[in-house]
Amino acid sequence: MTATISLSADFDHPVSAVWNAFADTGQRVQWGVPEGEEMVCDVDEFRPGGAIRARCGSPGALEFVSTGQYCAVVPDRHIVTTETLTRGDEILSTAIITWALIPTSTGTRVELVDQVVSFVGEGMIDGHRNGHDICLRQLGEFLSS
Repeated sequence: MTATISLSADFDHPVSAVWNAFADTGQRVQWGVPEGEEMVCDVDEFRPGGAIRARCGSPGALEFVSTGQYCAVVPDRHIVTTETLTRGDEILSTAIITWALIPTSTGTRVELVDQVVSFVGEGMIDGHRNGHDICLRQLGEFLSS
């Protein structure tokens, strides 16, 4: 199954603050995973061509592994990554994800596009959509804290 997921959110914070919340691994792991779950970034080479590898899921279990690459990183403008999500030896999905940061009169609009292929059915597509929706909400809460 394939899908293109498009989401957006407006934040009353400057582009630089939103950028820093994504660019800094320590900040991203605070808002980048649903509440009650955990994420550990093993590799995060935040630059064009850089690798990323994170484990996430239930605290202590971290049953999912996300591996990918930063395809494009333009400060204060956009981030484009690839992501392949696995559990054990099973490939669950592969995606290309774009985060665009657009200045507004009151702060920043984030437009997120996830072009995803699920190898395990519609539930994984829903998981991508719900996960991104939660991350955008939590990013707003993180920026306001």
